Amino acid sequence: MLFLKSMRLRRIRTNLLFWILPLALAAILLAFITQQFIFSDDRANAVVAEGGHYITIYDRDEKTTLRSDAATVKEVLDRAEITTSEGDIVEPSLEDIINEDDFKINIYRAREVVTIDGLSRKYFRTAATDPAEIAKAAGIELLPEDVINTVNYSGFLESGMTIAYEIKRAKTVHFTLYGQEIEKRTQADTVADFLKEQNIESNPDINWISLPEDTKIADNIEFKVYMQGKQSFSQEETIPFTERITTDYNMDRGKSEITKAGQNGRKMVTYEIELYNGEEVNRQVISEVVIEAPVQQERTVGAKISLPSGSHEDWMAAAGISSSDYGYVNFIISHESGWRTTASNGRYFGLYQTSLGRLQAECPNWQSDPVCQLRSASNYARGRYGSWSGAYQFWSSHHWW
Repeated sequence: MLFLKSMRLRRIRTNLLFWILPLALAAILLAFITQQFIFSDDRANAVVAEGGHYITIYDRDEKTTLRSDAATVKEVLDRAEITTSEGDIVEPSLEDIINEDDFKINIYRAREVVTIDGLSRKYFRTAATDPAEIAKAAGIELLPEDVINTVNYSGFLESGMTIAYEIKRAKTVHFTLYGQEIEKRTQADTVADFLKEQNIESNPDINWISLPEDTKIADNIEFKVYMQGKQSFSQEETIPFTERITTDYNMDRGKSEITKAGQNGRKMVTYEIELYNGEEVNRQVISEVVIEAPVQQERTVGAKISLPSGSHEDWMAAAGISSSDYGYVNFIISHESGWRTTASNGRYFGLYQTSLGRLQAECPNWQSDPVCQLRSASNYARGRYGSWSGAYQFWSSHHWW
């Protein structure tokens, strides 16, 4: 009996060992695998590393989660045998240091794209997905009102690309709104669309518009918008400076000097105008406010006349008058001007009282040049009377010449 009991105990222990030992080995193996790996989702690949940080890599539609002690993003990708090509974008950059758990790396793969900007087409590789970034990568400058549309590309057979990024440039509109000139850029299709975009009333009883509302917007189009009836507006205007002239008898005649420079002022003028179908029919000033007063200019003008030295006979000789005519000349000049070079009766000027235009034409410095005046007088005497003697005879009879 004791023998049978002993045999049963041995059989039970053998059976227990048979089942327990495989279960223990399986538990040890499971614990080892759990400690070494973090499993990704159904599409992920698992990469094993001893210690380090947990890192998730997003590459196209694939997500890979791994544990690594790599120091940089580049080192992680190299160990995971993930390569990049020219134009690919890695965020963070390849040189970034990995210094935290749950570190994420995004890889944006470059692809062939085409941009259309008017008649220009550009093919290039880029990883950018945002239209504005794609335009930037193509070296295309966009203004705020320009837009980029994704369109079907007609050049599929030659390029293999089915879509293109087309730049639609905004058009420049020049319009006058209630007297103020304005420039805007727009994507509006018609004048009506533009007015609506700018919140401008198009009711003809309120505003007069110089173009039909269905007019297509072309680049650099021009039109005007005026309010019907009376309206007011203000504009800044210039106040011209005045000049005060001081005569200096110690300064030679013909010379002048600005002793204080003038400066224009500014004023704000408010007008009330009445318009009918865009035409101004009445205007009046409501108010004027001086913003900056003008500065008066001060100028000094010379009045000193410096006559050449010598007697009247010396002047006549210098003018080429024959000494036999000195008496005739002296008689006429003495009666006409008293030998004053600047004599004037308001109509005639100079030694022999001729027109100012003739005197200025023949003697630019006539006020201080008696010799030139006498030469001009000789030309007049010979041209009209044949000689100074003839001139003297006429003057004696008529008391003018």
